[in-house]
Amino acid sequence: MKKILVTGSNGFIAKHVILELYKKNYSVIGTVRNLDYSDTIKNDIETHLGKSIDIEFVKADLNSDGGWEDAVEHSEAILHTASPFPSKRPKDENDLINPAKEGTLRVLKAALKNSVKRVIITSSNAAVYDGNKHITEFDENIWTNINAKGVSAYTKSKTIAEKSAWEFVSDNPEIQLSTINPVLVWGPGIGNHLSSASLNIFKMLMRREMPMIPRMKAPLVDVRDVAKAHIRALENDQSIGKRFLICEDTHWMKDISMKMKSMGYNAPIKVAPDFLIKLLSLFDPKLKEAVNKLGYDYSINCNQAHSILDFNPIKLEKTIEDTHNYLNELI
Repeated sequence: MKKILVTGSNGFIAKHVILELYKKNYSVIGTVRNLDYSDTIKNDIETHLGKSIDIEFVKADLNSDGGWEDAVEHSEAILHTASPFPSKRPKDENDLINPAKEGTLRVLKAALKNSVKRVIITSSNAAVYDGNKHITEFDENIWTNINAKGVSAYTKSKTIAEKSAWEFVSDNPEIQLSTINPVLVWGPGIGNHLSSASLNIFKMLMRREMPMIPRMKAPLVDVRDVAKAHIRALENDQSIGKRFLICEDTHWMKDISMKMKSMGYNAPIKVAPDFLIKLLSLFDPKLKEAVNKLGYDYSINCNQAHSILDFNPIKLEKTIEDTHNYLNELI
């Protein structure tokens, strides 16, 4: 039984990755910043799996060298899902960028030192499409322009962290790297993920916390598909050296809300005028990123994931239904 290290094992995506690993009869070591989370993670996964699991936990933090070699030492491969995501905009963007970059390099250095060759990193569409409004179809050859106006600290952190990983592998070719680049991730969580940044927009629509919606597109994918992509990349050597965009489709926010409305959910369907979003963004930092995407029509090419990872995404309606039911039980 192969032993796989999953970093940030308390995360929304990470728990689904661990679940899929146990479905395929792997063994798992998970890193956590606080070992107090260990029992909760184990119990949450056992509840979904319907059986007990033997999972190990190691305390490790992206901001510190401690714990990483212990975590990597007995692993045969690494799925690096851990990455900082701020609850609010940091005063200094480097407070977010540095942990993402240095944390990724800590994992790769520990892998190199312990002769662990196979590494899958959870990156993001944020490392692909931002700052490129002249492009209308995105694939894995494109990188975010971090020097463009309005690019967020989070987007910069994901881009810089992933580029640093590829540069490290270029210098150390014995490491066999793949990256998974999902878009906005919805779907049912394993355990309580009410605080997950990925689900914030869904919660606002579901609870009608925004009376109107911006005229912008949202690229979406189901968390269960993201997890399966990690495992398929791990098991398919054709994925080595490649990035994989993972996206069900891009949808106008109004179309998402209309679909939710047709399914019986009380989502807002009135589209806000662009000038109103721009005005409100002066007072609400969360809207600043939306301003740059108003009216921007684009698509995401996932052909590489389709052909190599057998990516066959769950349809939006199923994701909406399952996300709503999951959140409705927690709220």
